[in-house]
Amino acid sequence: MHSGFEIFRLAAERTPNRPAIVDRGAGRELSYGDLADEIETVAAGFAARGVGPGSRVATALPASWEHCLALLALMRLNAVPVLINFRMTPEEIGALCAAAEVGAAVVLPDRSLAERLATVLPEAAPVWFAGGAAEHAPDFAECRGDRAALGPYRRPGAEDVAFVFHTSGTTGLPKGVVLAHRTTEPRLLWLAAQVGLRHGAHNRTLGCMPLSHAIGFYALFLVTLAFNGTYFVMPAFDPSAAVDLVARDRLTYAFCIPTMFQAMMSSAGYAPEKMASMELTLYGGAAIDPGLLERIDREWGGVVRHIFGTTEMMCSLYHPDPVGRHAALRPGYYSRTRLARLGGGGPGDLAEIGEEGELIVDATVDTAFTEYLGRPDATAEKLRGGWYFTGDVFVQEADGDVTLVGRVDDMIRTGGESVHPEEVEAVLDGCAEAAASCVLGIPDARWGSMVVACVIPAEGASPGQELARRVDAHCRASALARFKRPRAYAFVGEFPRNAANKVLRRELRDAAVAARDGSEGWFAVEAS
Repeated sequence: MHSGFEIFRLAAERTPNRPAIVDRGAGRELSYGDLADEIETVAAGFAARGVGPGSRVATALPASWEHCLALLALMRLNAVPVLINFRMTPEEIGALCAAAEVGAAVVLPDRSLAERLATVLPEAAPVWFAGGAAEHAPDFAECRGDRAALGPYRRPGAEDVAFVFHTSGTTGLPKGVVLAHRTTEPRLLWLAAQVGLRHGAHNRTLGCMPLSHAIGFYALFLVTLAFNGTYFVMPAFDPSAAVDLVARDRLTYAFCIPTMFQAMMSSAGYAPEKMASMELTLYGGAAIDPGLLERIDREWGGVVRHIFGTTEMMCSLYHPDPVGRHAALRPGYYSRTRLARLGGGGPGDLAEIGEEGELIVDATVDTAFTEYLGRPDATAEKLRGGWYFTGDVFVQEADGDVTLVGRVDDMIRTGGESVHPEEVEAVLDGCAEAAASCVLGIPDARWGSMVVACVIPAEGASPGQELARRVDAHCRASALARFKRPRAYAFVGEFPRNAANKVLRRELRDAAVAARDGSEGWFAVEAS
């Protein structure tokens, strides 16, 4: 086993003079040797404030230069980065920090966030602002120290905690996914064994996915450094700038959600020849429009491949040639999978050919997570008999492939983010003009799934675009993260229910799709 830091250190020794990380927007660049030195200095700065082996340090940042340095420096100390989606609200970030019992944080400059962290972190816990000092925290650029004081690096134990990522939970608050050091190396090597990412300095990566996401961290950032490539930082995704960056620096590799690729191909100045240098294009995290997939395959250089995975297991399924079969998948290199019969007797009760079943994945492999932090109930629900129950529904095909159908539960995956309907419904319940609501996701070519709120108007409220705007304004004024807000409203007189009085979401979803396709009851709102 090699830890993530050891993997980087080996790469730095192989190619000390090659560029490791580039930020075109800020005009800065570090070679592997210089990056290794910088990591030592930043790690010493962390250590001077009490961060050491096992310390839990929250990072809530975009895929920025500072985030890259912070994560590598924490890895140097065998501290535990607790990676949090920076797009969440201060209340949500604070709640996750409290749940993980973090002792320090590196976040964006935000007074309300700093004030919230002051209530949940230990007294005098260090907090750094990445991007400028303020009253509540020093600039992360000042997190520097004497490298000589660090001492030699010590390899951690295989089962020692390396990272805590997050994935959405049944209450809407994401669960902390605990990953041991044994998981790091295989979470990189599958990219070579399975999809053909070749080791070498020729790799030039578009780093536009959040580092708080398993794709952004493992499958873009860390694997690029492990393979001696160059990681091009893009903290704020700009489709036109991404296309120009690919063309200017002849980038070879990208792994994004389909929404990003669609935005790039629809951007001003896009031309197929600008993407000719691409050798490997991976997509995952949401369904893809077949037409978009065909265009990427036709207009970009290299190959395009479909990846299906989870934070808990990394890559479980993939398809090496998805054009024409965009929903078909097969087990990945580190995976052993089954389709368990829905409502059946467990891992041994398998779906037949043509039948729907829940995807379950062998959880004894080294890529598998250890537990959900502080959630033995959730861990026991998902890890059963040595198998991880994904909650994803597939159909077993006769040729051995499986075809994605949907979710066992009602979690919505939109633009690569997870949205729990009950969390949005709780906000809508506080709107005086909404008597009842049911939030669901419907297929969408841009977002994978679009968050839609089916609403029964309160007495006296007239369904229409103006009511949709007022309900949307209520959501905007709430603590709900922007990506969780409904993008459209469908006003109905009642919800279809079963004998137990539960809303029949599938019927309501079908009605919402029909409304979007031409009904007067459909009202879209601005996404921003």
